[in-house]
Amino acid sequence: MAYQIKPAERQLNLLGALLKNRDGLVWEDVARVDGYNDDLPEKSRRKRFERDLHELRDAGLVIDREPESISRIRYTLNRAACLMPPINLTPEQRLLVFRLGMAYLQDRGAGPLTRHLSTALLKLQAGSGREGLPAVIPPAFIRRSLNRRPAEAELLDQIGNALIERRRVKFPYEARQSEAATRTVAPYCLVSRRGGWYLLGLDLDRQSVRTFRLSRIRGKVSLATPDETAPEYQIPTSFDPEQSFSTGAFGAGENAFEDVAIHFDPDVAFIVQNDFGGTYPLQQHADGSVTMHLAQAYPGEVLRYACEFPGHWRVEGPPALRTYVMQRLQATLDSTKGRA
Repeated sequence: MAYQIKPAERQLNLLGALLKNRDGLVWEDVARVDGYNDDLPEKSRRKRFERDLHELRDAGLVIDREPESISRIRYTLNRAACLMPPINLTPEQRLLVFRLGMAYLQDRGAGPLTRHLSTALLKLQAGSGREGLPAVIPPAFIRRSLNRRPAEAELLDQIGNALIERRRVKFPYEARQSEAATRTVAPYCLVSRRGGWYLLGLDLDRQSVRTFRLSRIRGKVSLATPDETAPEYQIPTSFDPEQSFSTGAFGAGENAFEDVAIHFDPDVAFIVQNDFGGTYPLQQHADGSVTMHLAQAYPGEVLRYACEFPGHWRVEGPPALRTYVMQRLQATLDSTKGRA
C-alpha cells in the first residue's frame, strides 16, 4: 500500500503497540504496525522506526533495547520511568481530593470519566507515582478500593472535618482481641494503607500517639468537647506520620503463626507491593507474582487482608495456617448455603 500515515499517527500506533505488549516488540512485530507495514524496502522502514524511537525519547518516553542476538533487538516501554513524579500532598489535601472524587462517583456525576476517576483514586490510595502500577486497572480493584467499605466514607467525613478544624473526637473502638471501648483522640492525620484507612492521633487517655483502623470503629464519631472553641490542639512539628504509623499489620505474640508465607498472583501484586514494600520481605517472581513473608501473624489479620483479593492469593505456609484458612473459608461457604 502507499505510505500515507503521518508521523504523529504512526508514533501513536507504535506507542499503542508497546503499551499493549508488555513483553516488548521485535522488528517482526513492529513491521505489522500501521505506518511500518507499507511496501517500501525494509531498510527504509527500519530507518523510519529509528527516527520515531528518537522522537518518542525526546518526548520523555523511555524505550529500552534488549539485544536477544546479534541481529535481533527487543524494544520495551519502561513504564516506571514514564510515570509522573510523586505528588506530595498533605494529609488534608489527600483527604480532600479523595472525598471530592468519591462524591462524584457516588452521585454518578463523573459520566464518561467514571473509569478514569476510579483509576486515579486507586492510584492516590496506593501511592501516586509508585513503580509497578499497571497501565490498566482491573475493575475488581476499583470495587475493592472504592466500594468495599461504604461505612468508612461517613467516618472519613466525620474525622476529616474534625482534623481540618483541629477538634478532638471520641468513638467506640474495638482493639484486637478486646471489646469496644470509648477512645478520645486529637486527630493528627488520616493514612490510607493496606487497603484501608487509619487515623493517627494523640490518645488523650493514654497520652501517646496511637493508630486506629477505621474498620474497627464501632459506631459514630462525635466531638469530644462540642462546647469548646476550635482549634482545640496543635499538631506537634516533630510529628512524622511515617515513623508514628504502626507497621505491625498482622500482629505478633500468643496465638500468632510463625514463618507465614502468602502468595499473591500478578493481578494484585502491585497493590501488595505498595501496601507493604519496605515493611515486610516481598519475594518477586518471574511471572509478576509476589510472596509476602511474615515472621508472625494472627490468622484473622491474614484473612482480613488476603480476602480482599478473592481468587488471587494462597497460603504457602505454615501448613497449620493453610489448614486453618481452609476450615474458615469452608465454614463461611457452609453458612451461606440456602441463602438467596
